[in-house]
Amino acid sequence: MIARLTEGAPREAADLPCGVGDDCAVVAGPHGRDWLVTVDAFAEGIHFMREWANFRSIGRKALAAAASDVAAMGGLPRFYLATIGLGPGDEEGAAGEIYSGMREAAHENGLVLVGGDTFRSPSGITMSLTVVGEAGHGEAILRSGAKAGDGVFVTGSLGGAAVGLASLRSGKRGGACGKFVERHLEPRPRVAEGRAIARSRLATAMIDSSDGLVADLCHIAEASSLGFEIEAGLVPFDPDLSAAAGELGIDFNDAVLAGGEDYELIFTVAGKSLPAFERTAKEIGAVRIGTMVGERERREVRGAGGEPLAVGPGGFDHFGRKGGS
Repeated sequence: MIARLTEGAPREAADLPCGVGDDCAVVAGPHGRDWLVTVDAFAEGIHFMREWANFRSIGRKALAAAASDVAAMGGLPRFYLATIGLGPGDEEGAAGEIYSGMREAAHENGLVLVGGDTFRSPSGITMSLTVVGEAGHGEAILRSGAKAGDGVFVTGSLGGAAVGLASLRSGKRGGACGKFVERHLEPRPRVAEGRAIARSRLATAMIDSSDGLVADLCHIAEASSLGFEIEAGLVPFDPDLSAAAGELGIDFNDAVLAGGEDYELIFTVAGKSLPAFERTAKEIGAVRIGTMVGERERREVRGAGGEPLAVGPGGFDHFGRKGGS
């Protein structure tokens, strides 16, 4: 749908290294720097439920998720603009709490508020956040640079946000589920890790895990005209995740492989550069989970015994039937 809507629109300019189709647009700036520009929308009932989260955490998550797009290109977040629509009956105090949460995320990620807008929304709270980051000229890591034979890496651990969402839906916030509720409500963008990856100059493509590991790796594969093979047993997850998934009655593999909103970084490193990248991988807590392959149709997830695993679509399709977080 996005491809159809943007077809025919001007896409190229002398100072536009990368336009529509990546985590951020890349606009050439002065003094050997590039600007990274992204916008994210958040709507009550789709991206958050006020029964589950207070206004502060709603604002915090919204800005963190938007800043993650900059991290996904190895950039440094700098500025943001916030547009907020208050729902019927919401007073100024609600906006104040949302801004309080955004200030927390801004402080943690080096962001400065430079503008925005407020309005009355007829059907719940809505937000639109624009984040501007920067990177050295040509340093931004796009989705389209992967090559066959590149290693596939991921930072941190996956599946926690999906289990947290399932916990909220079931009304279970205690026990093994408690920490994952926080992972869903208050994610942390991997800005420092993204900068370290960019500084290594060894990564060939990168994205953040907003839609889920398989879905987001498919975005890299599509942009790079490749396929991939990943080993499910190598994908990192929290030691308590299995117990929490069992308690909730959800599929563990789907949570880890298809659950979204972890905002970890998924990236590729050239095969010849893998030995040189080992030190950076260790420093940022990234592990290799697979390989990019030349066959575009080959998008394979293998289990411990080498058997192919069927994985749900992951993510959330606003205009289709597939669902997720």
